[in-house]
Amino acid sequence: MKRVLIAYSKDNKLKEIAEGLKLGFEFNDIMVDLETIPTNSPAVYFSKYDLVLVGSPNLGLFGGNLDPKVDIFLQNTKRAVGQEVIAFVQERFFGRSKALKILMGKLESQGCIVKDFRELKDKESAKRYAKGFRL
Repeated sequence: MKRVLIAYSKDNKLKEIAEGLKLGFEFNDIMVDLETIPTNSPAVYFSKYDLVLVGSPNLGLFGGNLDPKVDIFLQNTKRAVGQEVIAFVQERFFGRSKALKILMGKLESQGCIVKDFRELKDKESAKRYAKGFRL
């Protein structure tokens, strides 16, 4: 059975999006671990998973900034080299592509292979995306 990790910053809107992703993957019989990114992140082994999704809210007055906890989380990842990942951010009018580019750069600097990147609006759009994703 395939396994997926969805790690996201603690944010109410992002929590709904992560839950939608989980429902979509589970529809395709994929085991999903849902994890919020804490302030002091313990080591997470990416190698246990077939796919890892990392999400952050799009912060800042004009968007384009990530939650600083994502940096701490990524610094504490283990066995991330060669791991397939998907970067996602909460959809916002300003700074969308900038936030995604920053998150993708951080993931690639850990040796991850960014398979896809998305701006997700709500729980339903996330569920549709995950349902249609072939792992």
